[in-house]
Amino acid sequence: MRIFNWVLPMLVIACISLLTAGCWDYQELEDRAIIVGLGIDELPPVRSNGFETRMYQVVVQIVEAAAEDGGDQKGGGFGSSGKQSGYTNFVIETPSIADGIERVVTRSDRLPNMSHLQTIALGEKVARKGINELYDFFARFPQMRRHTEMLVFDGPISQLFATPSVSEPTPALHIAEMIDNVQRTIVMPVSNLGTVSKSVRSQSPFLLVKAAMNENKEILINQVAVFDTFKMIGTLSREQMMDISVLQDEIERGVLHFPCYQGKKTGLQIIAGNCKIKPELREGHPHITFDVELEGEMMEYQCLGASFEKPEQIKRLEQIVSDMLRIRLKRTAEKVRNKYGVDVLRLRTRLKNERDLYKELRQRPSEFFRRLTIDVKADVKIRNIGNNVQTPNRELRPK
Repeated sequence: MRIFNWVLPMLVIACISLLTAGCWDYQELEDRAIIVGLGIDELPPVRSNGFETRMYQVVVQIVEAAAEDGGDQKGGGFGSSGKQSGYTNFVIETPSIADGIERVVTRSDRLPNMSHLQTIALGEKVARKGINELYDFFARFPQMRRHTEMLVFDGPISQLFATPSVSEPTPALHIAEMIDNVQRTIVMPVSNLGTVSKSVRSQSPFLLVKAAMNENKEILINQVAVFDTFKMIGTLSREQMMDISVLQDEIERGVLHFPCYQGKKTGLQIIAGNCKIKPELREGHPHITFDVELEGEMMEYQCLGASFEKPEQIKRLEQIVSDMLRIRLKRTAEKVRNKYGVDVLRLRTRLKNERDLYKELRQRPSEFFRRLTIDVKADVKIRNIGNNVQTPNRELRPK
């Protein structure tokens, strides 16, 4: 009995020692090449043995665990002051994304790790030619994250990954934060690998935010790229994307602007809303009526000589804004239908209960959108006009 009392505690101590001994394959953070950004653009193809092979320029951005000197940096590893900026760019020409990442090993003393990848940037050339090979890699590689942000960049990819901000010196992290912020409004769509994968599986078109560099060398996100069957087929403006977000019933925060006169504008902050659809057949043609209801707060009203002291004056403004919104949404919907002929409005998931319309949309989408007629109803309610019930008189406007 005494031996048992002695042996049992020793066995417990031995088991605890085994469990707290640490990981057998532990690797120091400084020994890992943590990839936070991946940029890809199209290069001229290479011909070999009568076959043409696509070539890519791959920019791999690695965040530095600690500033250290080295000679392998290329494409923006150092800041303008001459001090190391906290990241290293490797620019590689390769026919294979996997091969390009593997070649980082030959130019660095660390092993690449993509489990912390934040941003995937596609050049416009590769986006228009097709990203099917790139998506195959993204979908198969086990370290890929579904929430990795994706975008199309209008310009040299190497320039994008060498443009830090004041608050975030690592460009890939700065871009990911920018995309996340614009997606919190009705302005831009969710643009990550998970959303793209979902659209690919359902054989639906998908949207990616599109960035560009302005004359001050600042990154701007003000357009959206439209993809169908892995190819970029066009772009949408910021205003068009706002309209499409409303028609898709993805209404979140955002500001809708309406014209007044002489370039003046009215700003309405959206606080709630919904968009229902009424599908039907009219004379043998598919017809969709979008019924939009929005609630908002008046943020700005530049039109002079207006007064909102009486309820009927506010109702009249609501009717004017509703009419302008209806015309605007219908114009955008018809333009997208005529230009692209694909399901940018995401009607497929909303037509599953309409057997005939759903079948035609799924089997013959181009024919469906060629025959589709659209109508829009809009009802805007202004819940708050602010503290000012009057705007300055027209006689007080600047000359």
